[in-house]
Amino acid sequence: MKNLFFVFLIMIFSKFSDLHAQNLSQHLWKNRVILILSEDNAAFQRQMLAFKANEKGMNERSLIVYHLKFDEYEQVMPKGNVQKSTNLFKKYKQANVSFELILIGLDGGIKLRQTDFLSCETLFATIDSMPMRSAEIKNHD
Repeated sequence: MKNLFFVFLIMIFSKFSDLHAQNLSQHLWKNRVILILSEDNAAFQRQMLAFKANEKGMNERSLIVYHLKFDEYEQVMPKGNVQKSTNLFKKYKQANVSFELILIGLDGGIKLRQTDFLSCETLFATIDSMPMRSAEIKNHD
């Protein structure tokens, strides 16, 4: 009975915490996630133009893109709502730069982190060299 109560409390807490902070675990094994931590709008816009120009490749690789600012985040590809939270920014921000990009794999691990523009050719080559992507390509054929 105690175990059931404990599980119930965990379920309630996890639902409550999702209301206040984005939980990237919803993407585990479904999507690769790109986090763009940027207050520099010009750098962010340049990166998004490249991603949008290569939307087919982004979709083929099951990519979701989030834009993280200090006090809010937004799923920008595909388009989502703006949410207020500092949790993701605080969790992932490392470099003392105005632009940072992080690729998170299907397994939830960080696969790439850089502080400047990322070409889609480099992004796609990085993803396509991963074992899980190789399996996806093989299963698709």
